[in-house]
Parts: sequence; structure tokens; C-alpha cells
Amino acid sequence: MKQRYLEDLNYFLNCANQKRGKKLDKKFPNETIHLDFYFLHSKEELNDFIKKYENEHKINNDYDFYYFMKCLIKFMCGKLDAHTNISMKNNNNHYPISFLTIDNKIYIHKCNDPKYNLSELKEINGIKIEKIIDELERCINYGTYSWFLVKLDFGLSEKNTLLSLPSINSNTNTIEYKTSKGIIKYEINKDYSKELALIRKEDFKQYQIKDNILIFKYPKCTDKFIPDIQKIKKLIHDNNIDTFILDLRGNSGGRSSLIEPLIKYLKRTKLKLVTLVNKSVFSSGRMAAIGMLRIGSKIVGQDIGTPINCFGYIFGNGQLPNTKFTFNFARVYWYEDEKKHTIKGIYTKKKLLKMSKSFYEPKYLKIDYYINLTLEDYKSGKDVMLRKNKTFLSKPLALSFIRCYNAIMIYSA
Repeated sequence: MKQRYLEDLNYFLNCANQKRGKKLDKKFPNETIHLDFYFLHSKEELNDFIKKYENEHKINNDYDFYYFMKCLIKFMCGKLDAHTNISMKNNNNHYPISFLTIDNKIYIHKCNDPKYNLSELKEINGIKIEKIIDELERCINYGTYSWFLVKLDFGLSEKNTLLSLPSINSNTNTIEYKTSKGIIKYEINKDYSKELALIRKEDFKQYQIKDNILIFKYPKCTDKFIPDIQKIKKLIHDNNIDTFILDLRGNSGGRSSLIEPLIKYLKRTKLKLVTLVNKSVFSSGRMAAIGMLRIGSKIVGQDIGTPINCFGYIFGNGQLPNTKFTFNFARVYWYEDEKKHTIKGIYTKKKLLKMSKSFYEPKYLKIDYYINLTLEDYKSGKDVMLRKNKTFLSKPLALSFIRCYNAIMIYSA
């Protein structure tokens, strides 16, 4: 390994095991920046991994090193830490194309040329998609298969990720997607920001009312989307609302505490509660889902992107001295207090090491009613809820949910 990459590797590992200090963490200054980077593998096992990797792969440039670092993080973090990560950021990193994974096949979801929408992806730069998926799986750290699919779909449109893959020549001038409807070609250094903005544009409505049902969309745990309790109270009162739906689809996290006032209010009502989730629900998004579950909400949708128990609450953006890659470390281990049905955090390594091995077995959010979309669902725009799972539809709560589904629309996977 070249000296510049060896220096960056050592800097990263030293940061993980470095004490935080009072400037970084007033409450726990003597804890390491990552709460326990070696919780799964020892330093000796990590050294063996590095030696084996270097014997099997060449690290000649920044893209090679980027792939190596992502593989290393996956090896060290396993299924319980999808928050610790590294990024090779630069301008014009995304192409105006997004993807869906359905029945183990990859499809174009949206593209700047709509004629390719919902076509099947066959190859990238002449490499079979199966090989591309295999190489991505080796470098994506994920806690659930759902999150792997999210990161897979994301990585397929990201320039740095694609150019870091061993099978793709990082000196290429173009990225070519071969689909069942033809070839989509993008130039490596062209700015596609305008086209990207167009395919990401959505007709967003945070509050919707349909047949005595109030739907509140909460796509991110940030101040921008914080629920207005007084407005919600008024909408419920003025529209004779009997069912409340919290739509968490796509919520990848933020500040967990922002949703608590809404959950406390809903707990005091007699409303029927439904929480919509999909595979993109992650981090604080899953905290919101668990909060709703705690007050009696039904959970509807797909398996979410993270286990209930996992490392999280990141320290962000450290930077490697030579490559300038940015990285994050998880600093808390979250787990469920099953007696109180709440999520608690472990903030010290000493307490973490006292726990038994069974404590680290991943636990997952239970879905009351699954919705798995097919390619035909995307093509037709039909009401998936009305067509699937007759058992759930026979229940009064489900019937309430069906009445509102057209207002929610078929959602992206």
C-alpha cells in the first residue's frame, strides 16, 4: 500500500480508538470516538483482513483505496453498525437516474429520459449487473437486507461508488447503463445537477385528509418537517377524524426527539393509529416507528432499514489527511427495554462489555401488514393495499386505511 494510503488508514483507526475529550463530548470525554470499534473483530483479526485484502487486490489510486476502506468498515461493523461510514465526496457525484430492486432484478425507476423508466438494468460499462451487485455487497455495511437494497439502488447512480468497483475501469470517460430498452450514457465529468433536480422533484403534501383520515407525512426527523401539534388538533376537530396515519416512508433519521410531542398527544386520543414504513426508514426514523408502536399503532409496509438494536448517534465528519475522504463514527449502542417498550442507549464501553452475546443479536421491528410492490404495481398505479392481503382488509382498521390510500399514492420502494 502506498504511503499516503497507509497514513490515511492509520489516521482512521487511531481516530476510532481515540478519547473524545471535553470539546467533543462533555458528558463522556474519556470514551473512545467510536464506542467500541473492535466489538466484533479484534485488532489481530483486522490486521489479517488487511493483509489478505492486499494480497488479493491492488490499491493504486484513490478509488481503489475508497473501495478498500468501505470493505474494511463492513468487516469491522457487521450487522449492528450501519452508521459508521466513509465518503469520497466531490462535485457532480450523482447521475440523473434512480433504481428499484424487485424480485432480485434491478429496474430503472426514474431517468432524465423517461423512455427508459421501468426498463431492466442488464450491464454497466459492459459488466454484468450480477457482478456489479456482488462487488457492491462486499463494500456496503448494512443491518437489514432492506438497507442493503436502499444502498444498492443509491450506489448504482453514484459516480464515486461505481468507479471504485474492481471490475470498472476508473479511467473511463463515461458510465453506460445497458437496459432492456437500450443504453443510457453519462459523461464522467459533466454536471447533471439540473436533470437530477427534475427527477427528484416531488409534489409534497405534509398534511392530507381523506374520508375522516388524517395523513401526516414525516420524511425526515428535522426542524423542516416538525409536526405542528396545534394544526393537527384543529384538522382532527374540524374534519371529524377517526384515523391518524403517520407516513414515515423514506425517513432516514435526524433528531429522534422532534416526534415525541406528537406521540404524546396521540397517546391521549382515541384515534385509530397506522404507521407507514418502508425499507428506507433508518436511524431516528425507526425510533419514530417504535414510538408509535408503543402507543398502539399498527405498522404497515416493508421491513425497515435498521434493526431495533444497533450502534448509532454519529460523530460526523472527520477527514483523512491525504485523500480528504470524510468519515463518521457511531458513539452509542441503542437497544430496546422490552419491559418498558422504549429505546435506551449505552454510552460507555464498560457497560457495553458487561452485556452477554445474546444482547447483540439483532432484533427487528414487527410489521403487522406487509406490502411488497411488483413491477406491475409501478406500471399501473393500482391501489396495492386494496388488492393484497385479504386478512388485513377484513379488519375495521384496514378498511379505514384503504379509504385513504389513494391520497397517499403508490410509493417508491
